Amino acid sequence: MSLLNSNKPEVKISYDSMEAFLTLPIPEGDAEYSTRDLVDALEMKGVKAGIDQEMLLKMVKEKVYNQERRVAVGKKPVEGHDGSYEFLFNRNFNRKPKQLPDGSVDYHIINLIATVEKDTLVAIYHPCEQGKNGYTVKGGPLNAKRCKELKPLRGKGFYRGANENEYYAEMSGKIEFTQDRLMISPVYEISGDVGVNTGNIDFIGDVTIHGNVRNGMSIKATGTVTIDGIVENVSIDAGKDIVLKSGLMGNNRAVIKTKGSLFAKFIEYASLNVIGNINAEVLLECDVVCGERIIISGKSGRVVGGFVRAVAGFEANSIGNDMEVRTEIAVGVDGDIHRRLKVLEHKIEVAKKQLSVIDEKIAEIERENTPKTVMDKPSADPRKMSMLRTKIHENTVIQESKLEQDELTALIDKADGACVKVVGTVYPGVFICIDGFGHEVKDEHYAVTFKKVGDNIRMERDADALI
Repeated sequence: MSLLNSNKPEVKISYDSMEAFLTLPIPEGDAEYSTRDLVDALEMKGVKAGIDQEMLLKMVKEKVYNQERRVAVGKKPVEGHDGSYEFLFNRNFNRKPKQLPDGSVDYHIINLIATVEKDTLVAIYHPCEQGKNGYTVKGGPLNAKRCKELKPLRGKGFYRGANENEYYAEMSGKIEFTQDRLMISPVYEISGDVGVNTGNIDFIGDVTIHGNVRNGMSIKATGTVTIDGIVENVSIDAGKDIVLKSGLMGNNRAVIKTKGSLFAKFIEYASLNVIGNINAEVLLECDVVCGERIIISGKSGRVVGGFVRAVAGFEANSIGNDMEVRTEIAVGVDGDIHRRLKVLEHKIEVAKKQLSVIDEKIAEIERENTPKTVMDKPSADPRKMSMLRTKIHENTVIQESKLEQDELTALIDKADGACVKVVGTVYPGVFICIDGFGHEVKDEHYAVTFKKVGDNIRMERDADALI
């Protein structure tokens, strides 16, 4: 006998429509449930998918009454993954020297480039894998995220393998992945010393020298220059960083220039022009211009003699010595920068006013030359041509002035808050200059920081003291 219409099963659906539950009331008299009755009850509530037929059959056969049972389960979507590249070369470089137990600093662990041999596998592409869609117990679709393939690698110095998902080095050299481009370029590597036998070096790319660099030699590179041995009185000009793992003895003739940063064990009697940061253990009688920060750390961590300038700030273990050798440290920007900025602002303002006058004169000339009839042809007025040439000149003045103005403004922003920090001792004979304001150190001090406050230089220690 079938289920009586007045005594129907109770169906509940979870809030997320991923589960459905069924409770069978005790049927009246001799009535019995059939699996068809249960399915009909579920369908009346909108349950169409994920139905557990075995559970329905069990409830009917075992007469499971007044007990809630889960009878339908939806299917969650299985997410796939986008295509991705696996790079088989080092991309995490160590830019900091290692502090040794004796307090000295080991610059040999600094590594700023990765190299690769020709025909080496350098990258593998893992294609995307689409996910699988799911559904609710009501039959509603649950779509997995649509995964995307990546474009083939761009760059130079590599080729694709037979299956096109593998990338190999076309040459031996430096490898890097930057700005979404894989680049393999030559590295000029010298296993021994650089001297008269090798000649000067002028190379488009990176230069690595595993020996020393002898007196009078010149090294020029568009990339990074790394030298393991001692550097003597030489000229080095790099487009990126310079790493002198053993140090430099310049004999007052060495000239170092770089658009990147400089890392060195020690530097003596040299002229340095560094756009980035300088990190070394010793600076001795050097003439230094640094566009960022200078940090002199390690067991010695000292600066003795010379004129050292750093826009963003300076830190050292000690400055000067007990012989009171003249040592000048300058940070920030001086008044000339601010004065130049005002000159540029005035120059731009004057040029803009001149452009306004020129536009008015051009408009006046055009009104004078307006054709009286459609048959008249406008003639080229030499006055207008002269005005247009002047307008081009004034626009050029504005563009060039704004470019310099932006550079100076960035420099001033970088110098904001620049100070001179001495972890150890600062000796008499040291001259501190911040934003053009100077102070002569006349007494020995320990663990102090020099800052500019108004028009004064303040020396801060355990308790602030105004110099």
